[in-house]
Amino acid sequence: MIEKMISQPSFDVVNPLLFAMGEDVMGFLNEVQLQYPDAISFASGRPDANYFKIDQFSECLDHFVKNNAREKGLSENIVLENLGQYNRTKGIINEEVAKYLSVDEAIKANPEDILITVGAQEAIAIGITTLCNRENDVILVEDPAYIGVTHFAKINDYAIDTIPVISDESSIQAIEEKILHYQEKGKKVKIVYVIPDFQNPTGNSMSLTNRHRLLELARLYDFVLFEDNAYGDFYYEKDKMPTLKSLDQNNSVIYLRSLSKTIYPSLRLCLMVVTQKVKVNEKSIALSDLMAKTKGYVTVNTPSIMQAMFGGLLLKNAFSLEALNTEKRAGMKEKRNQLLESLNHFFNKETHFWAENISWNLPAGGFFLILKVPFRVTKQDVIACAETNKVIFTPMSFFYMNQGGENELRLAFSNVTEEEIKNGIERLSEFIKSKVTNQ
Repeated sequence: MIEKMISQPSFDVVNPLLFAMGEDVMGFLNEVQLQYPDAISFASGRPDANYFKIDQFSECLDHFVKNNAREKGLSENIVLENLGQYNRTKGIINEEVAKYLSVDEAIKANPEDILITVGAQEAIAIGITTLCNRENDVILVEDPAYIGVTHFAKINDYAIDTIPVISDESSIQAIEEKILHYQEKGKKVKIVYVIPDFQNPTGNSMSLTNRHRLLELARLYDFVLFEDNAYGDFYYEKDKMPTLKSLDQNNSVIYLRSLSKTIYPSLRLCLMVVTQKVKVNEKSIALSDLMAKTKGYVTVNTPSIMQAMFGGLLLKNAFSLEALNTEKRAGMKEKRNQLLESLNHFFNKETHFWAENISWNLPAGGFFLILKVPFRVTKQDVIACAETNKVIFTPMSFFYMNQGGENELRLAFSNVTEEEIKNGIERLSEFIKSKVTNQ
């Protein structure tokens, strides 16, 4: 039977929902970047490796081991052996993380309310799997959205629908209308997933007023807000905005604090704060315990050595990352400014008649900028631009669940140098000029 299946593969041996996701964005962009390695890429939202400081990994790990041995009265060898073993599903650095969240994010959480997960993607998967009933529950996401949440929901057959990116009061009204729509159909909006700070892919930042409005809506209609904070440290114009979780008075928010952009991606850590209680058979149970139960059947536990490294980093820096982020934030702001300067120069409407209908936003933080153009942007345009002009971008339509973004492209400026930004935007302007003038 096994031999027959291998020798005669057919569609019905795989999950058909894999083919319902639409565009394989990650696969396509990775393929283009591999095929044109000499092209300047604005496609990837990777952080700048110059700030990783991986050479300090062993120093932070050693600091954690020494501190842990001293506090617990154990030998350092025993602590090291414990780091090599299976460990607590919720994590081993929860106390250190709770202090960090209090110091840097003004989030008050008991260590037992925290799960250390394998990146934000696992936290999203655990959260949805624990909370959602496929028959009755609906997940709402901003559109366009980070495709990790939309594609996970689609592959696993969870009901997912869209709301506008939360930029004004009408966005809040649209959420309420969608909730009422599903109530009429006998379904419940269980989760609303948002990136309030410098959203991927739009770069939008939710106003303080709308943060309060969204929290009030969550209280009124009893849904859970998934707050994904990957970019909050990278603010360039104003002071850091308060997180939804720090403003939350009704335990409406599950907070996901990715460290991939702040520290580095291969650390694979996310801090998941779950302070809610739920009733099961008339008993009150910590939702974090149920999340841990789900995680136990997904990854068992998050690698202890990586946790120990981050724990040592927190111990060495008085449970704050602010000082460490100052240099990174300044570097990212310079890149953002260089991108804006290059766009203003190479798409100047006064000197370039063809640029009359081209515009862009001014992101106050994060890694992304959106460029609007007077033509439909396709996959073929990405390939043609990479091949002819040696520059790569991402069509915004890739991030929409349905229609949208057809005349927009996303430029990620986080993993390119200022010189590459200047050269890349000049090349991109040549490609766009040829598209506009040949229409």
